[in-house]
Amino acid sequence: MTAAEILTLVASLIAGEPEAPNFPNLVAGTADPAHATKITPCNRPVAPAEIEGQTVICGTVEVPEDHANPDGRKMNLSWIVYKSHSLSPAPDPVVYLHGGPGGGTVRTVNAVSRYFDHLRQRRDIISFDQRGVDASAPDMDCFGTIADNLDESVRSIAGEDLPDLPVDFARDCLKEIAGRGVDITEINTTQNALDVGAVMAALGYPEYNIYGVSYGTKLTLEVMRQEIPGIRAIVLDGVAPPQVQLYDQLITPYANSFDNTFGPCERDPVCAAAYPDITARFYALLDQMTETPVEVLGQPYAAIQLFLHLKGRNDRRSQNPNKLSTYLPLMVTQLEQGDTTLLTQIVSGDLPPKVTGESLVAQARAVGLSGNEQALVVAATTAAQVIEANGTMAREAIRQLENDIAADRAHVGLAELFDDVLEEAIQALETREARLAVARDYLNLRFAAPEKTTLLDLVAAHFDGSVRTQLTTLTQAMSDADVIRVFELIGLDNQALEDGVEGDFEAYLYACQEDYVGGFNSAEGFQEETRSLPFGPLFGAVLAEEIPAFFTVCNEVFTPVPRDNWLEPVESAQPVLLMNGEIDVQTSGAWGAVAAATLSNSRNLVFPESGHGTILFSQCARDITAAYIEDPDGRIDTSCIADLRAPVMLPDGTMHQLPL
Repeated sequence: MTAAEILTLVASLIAGEPEAPNFPNLVAGTADPAHATKITPCNRPVAPAEIEGQTVICGTVEVPEDHANPDGRKMNLSWIVYKSHSLSPAPDPVVYLHGGPGGGTVRTVNAVSRYFDHLRQRRDIISFDQRGVDASAPDMDCFGTIADNLDESVRSIAGEDLPDLPVDFARDCLKEIAGRGVDITEINTTQNALDVGAVMAALGYPEYNIYGVSYGTKLTLEVMRQEIPGIRAIVLDGVAPPQVQLYDQLITPYANSFDNTFGPCERDPVCAAAYPDITARFYALLDQMTETPVEVLGQPYAAIQLFLHLKGRNDRRSQNPNKLSTYLPLMVTQLEQGDTTLLTQIVSGDLPPKVTGESLVAQARAVGLSGNEQALVVAATTAAQVIEANGTMAREAIRQLENDIAADRAHVGLAELFDDVLEEAIQALETREARLAVARDYLNLRFAAPEKTTLLDLVAAHFDGSVRTQLTTLTQAMSDADVIRVFELIGLDNQALEDGVEGDFEAYLYACQEDYVGGFNSAEGFQEETRSLPFGPLFGAVLAEEIPAFFTVCNEVFTPVPRDNWLEPVESAQPVLLMNGEIDVQTSGAWGAVAAATLSNSRNLVFPESGHGTILFSQCARDITAAYIEDPDGRIDTSCIADLRAPVMLPDGTMHQLPL
């Protein structure tokens, strides 16, 4: 952040209640009478990346539960609009269709802001939580079920293995949701696709572009199948075609990522001579380490740990200019000989090497810079460290200022005080059973009407003496606004518990109803597919035996709801750019080509050293997507993709550049 940006943010925070001068069309109301919209406060924190009402605005749009019955039950979808940085923006925004299924975006304002900043140079960005997901799913919150399974839920979040919890929770949660009149069969990708058109019409964008990631690519393909109007250009990033048995093939992308890691070496004469048959040797090494783990940092280190460590390359936070693939062929060779030098450096985080002030100073000495030149290196790196520290301090100060001002403006003194005293009183109860009992009743207030008598009943049921007197006095002193705020805090206080337990349930709602159909995905199919992968027999058996809970939940709790053509390839002539990461372990880098086979106006790109969501891994991917959306029918320069291929370290320690 620059000094000017910091001053602008602080000025906006202290100026008064946020308005929306930059969003006149949204403040005016819905652009489509069939779908009512409402402006709502954005989820905190908005700062330091955004200014509510100036750079970002949030709200809800009403859509039918079943688009075939527009006069029936309604649901509200939560959305965010990020204003373009341009003073002369293009009229067609980019709508981001998030992955999952489950795990929305509306509660993470700053994350979406960072991911799509490169597209905001010319266009507004729109994001909304899909039906049944996070902020678009208030009726889907199973607080009663969490309360009934509170002890198990807390233990599960803490990491304890409770194999029966997913089935029990899903079954009870479905009953709780049904009691509110929700038809879960309408939580599906076809309805989601129709929601896209409804949201964009209500927000006043007759023409728009789509950026789908992961499950969002499957949703985008369904939008194309349904021929939703108004679409100008489409990007699919981390492609999940409906015709691929995604759940049978949960492990397949891992094998593809390893093939893509070692394959470039095998195709290069120099690397192949140094590391012959390196891919097969890697898979054999997994078998060897399954039977006989090595010792790393004083602890046994088995094949599954190496497998999971390499999975971390799929994490956007693992980005580094010197990629891990550089060292893996030599690491395999060393481990075959019982040498754990490179593996230890990788596990400890010393490889790939990180650029730090200390490393630059050491490099300056190594290349023979003069004393004065070395001093300038020290001065520059020290200044950089100070800038980074000050930037962090400024961001944290702005976040705290935002929270404090929001609390002051909400006039929630008594509500916050009651919440704090209640928390202390619960912690002071003598037994775990007593604490769990009051926590259960507290959770069950999530859908209760906000009334003082309800709070007084809670206090009387669980506390006595001076604690009861204090909580009762606070309750009786509250205004109606204070009471409403207490009930809002019930949801906020338990958000982490809800997210930790319900996250998988949101995925089950979609997967179990529409992908677990007619044997298309099954536990038997998962085992058969996993055993067919090139892992050795020992390690392959380890992976195949760990049947995901998904299959048990789908088989025992949900009823499949098949839909015509849902699992068929999508055929379309709309302009589409498909983006795939070579080391993506969630959606295989090969699946883009599968989808592209029936998309006549598509371009399929594969990016080296990129995981799930290619724009998170390179400026090359970001620039290509920006160029494509600017001119979907024009020529795109993709030459930067070749520069992403990492070099390989040869046995003598020298680096050899591999071709694309």
